[in-house]
Amino acid sequence: MSDMKRKLDRMMGDTSEQERRIKQGVQNRLRPSARKSSWKVAMVSLALPAIALLLFISMNPANLFSSDQGPGTPYDPLDDLARISAFQKKQQLSAVDVEEFAKLPNFDAVDGLYYVDPEPFSRKGSSETFHTVIERKADIYDRAAYQAGDVVRTMTDTTSHLPTYKDVYYEVIAVPGDRVKLQDGVLKINGEPLQTELMDRYKEHNVRIAGGYDQVLNAREYLLLNHFPADRTVQGATITPVHKIYGQVAGIATEERTTSIYMDYLVERQDGVYSPEQYFDLYLYDALLGDKRWPQPTALSNTTRLGELFVEASYRNVTQVAGNQIEIRYQYGREGVADRAFSMTQDPGSGQWMIEE
Repeated sequence: MSDMKRKLDRMMGDTSEQERRIKQGVQNRLRPSARKSSWKVAMVSLALPAIALLLFISMNPANLFSSDQGPGTPYDPLDDLARISAFQKKQQLSAVDVEEFAKLPNFDAVDGLYYVDPEPFSRKGSSETFHTVIERKADIYDRAAYQAGDVVRTMTDTTSHLPTYKDVYYEVIAVPGDRVKLQDGVLKINGEPLQTELMDRYKEHNVRIAGGYDQVLNAREYLLLNHFPADRTVQGATITPVHKIYGQVAGIATEERTTSIYMDYLVERQDGVYSPEQYFDLYLYDALLGDKRWPQPTALSNTTRLGELFVEASYRNVTQVAGNQIEIRYQYGREGVADRAFSMTQDPGSGQWMIEE
């Protein structure tokens, strides 16, 4: 026992028990209880997987919650193609409302970039025979030629998985730059469901839209749908290149009153005086849309671009070479695209201009 301890004992009495209690209290406070420790360990153990999952989701959210990533179930067009073709063969694909055309301008003459659609129709209360007038658009490769809502004609496009048909009037649904998504009959343009009079017509007449797309239309593509769908049919939404669109419906003409080389051709009346370019157009028209009454010149029969030559009329120039000879030259003004030239001569007897062989 130290001197200090002895002095304290003499002054305060024996303090051993008090010291023991103080020491025990300090030890108890410094040592955590087993119960508290086990609770904290359990909570940390439970939190670790949750934290790990949260970190994983934050780093790779698309992998867990997005169904648009990676391969999906591809659209198979074969069954829809068979149904659409069956309707078309039975002439049950469209229900054309010709009275809608009555709102269009009446053409007294059809020339230039305009031409007469060969399909005739009649109207109530009139004895005349009508045709729609189609406008071939200018500079189709240099700008967006058509707008959503335009009604157009096309040629049969057998290279598409859902074809278009020459005797169907189509409406432009989406234009270059639009994002098109069509899945299970639900059509969205730029992320929004399409809400137009045509969509109301499709819903009202129980018409299903066929096709499968999720893409942005390139600078020369348009999405088309039948403008006059028949009840309870399947209609193909077709992405169509601009050179397969023959033009926009611009008005109506009559066989009885409208002056046009096309109308004369349709009624088999060739007694007018026509320009070389008009004859050139008529050669193309006869091969593409007409009854193929004229012999096809070698210069045209050797090309696979008859449709393009007809649609690309705004890209050609006519030059007089001699008194009875002219040159028609397609000039596109684009690098890597060659000019295309044709020569025409005038028959002295009939006055008709013919494409040289």
